[in-house]
Amino acid sequence: MSEPRIIFIGAGNMARAIIAGLRRRGIAGGDIAVHAPHLGRREALAREFGVISRAAEAVPVAADATVVYAAKPKQIGTILPSWRAALEAGPGIFLSLAAGVTSASLKRLLGPKVPVLRCMPNTPAQIGAGMTTLYADASVTAEQRAAAEAILAAVGRCLWLEDEGLMDAATALAGSGPAYVLLFLEALEDAGVFQGLPRATARILAQETVLGAARLAKEAQMAPSNLRHQVTSPAGTTAAALAVWEEGLRALAQRAVQAAVDRGRALAQMTEEHNQ
Repeated sequence: MSEPRIIFIGAGNMARAIIAGLRRRGIAGGDIAVHAPHLGRREALAREFGVISRAAEAVPVAADATVVYAAKPKQIGTILPSWRAALEAGPGIFLSLAAGVTSASLKRLLGPKVPVLRCMPNTPAQIGAGMTTLYADASVTAEQRAAAEAILAAVGRCLWLEDEGLMDAATALAGSGPAYVLLFLEALEDAGVFQGLPRATARILAQETVLGAARLAKEAQMAPSNLRHQVTSPAGTTAAALAVWEEGLRALAQRAVQAAVDRGRALAQMTEEHNQ
């Protein structure tokens, strides 16, 4: 049997989402291995997707393999040193999903020769609608970037950043962003219920409205402000509601994203200190 070409370290929700996407894309289960200490989780993935289940320990990997780190960031300093020799032996790629762990930190743990890429997917990856931000330094080749993107494209759209310093902002916007939208959905639903709508009705109206507006914004190839003006008649109902939203929504959004960025940087510093 040939060695698997995609190796996951960790068997959590994001690993499962990516594995599901890869299998939908036609990647054979035998080409994917999951290394994790939790026997139940990795065996569940093996049963569901036909992938190879292995203990957490490092093993030799194929020269063209991609190793995907999908475990907790705080564990990276404990886990990665055991994989260093296996990755240094060939030109395999290391793809990190660990929020806040810099390329420099990863290179220090794995060695300077290992091609390291960072990525931050979000939870809609579970249904193939994810938004993943990726970063690779200048030492990573175009072919290696393409190989990493091919894996993440299985769960949605990918976007490359050329400045690693923007990863915190991208994480705060897109990584945490689904929770912001879901909170907005809750608020719209509750507002509809307050006006007398049955909750089931208010939920459907809120969900379909947000989904339709997002699709329109994506497909119309226009700025959201232009689309908003199209639906806003002077002195109409939409204008009345927008006047209330404009009282604080923009400032609140900026404060929320800034809070996420600040917290992400603080957690990254804590992780860095823990892994030293």
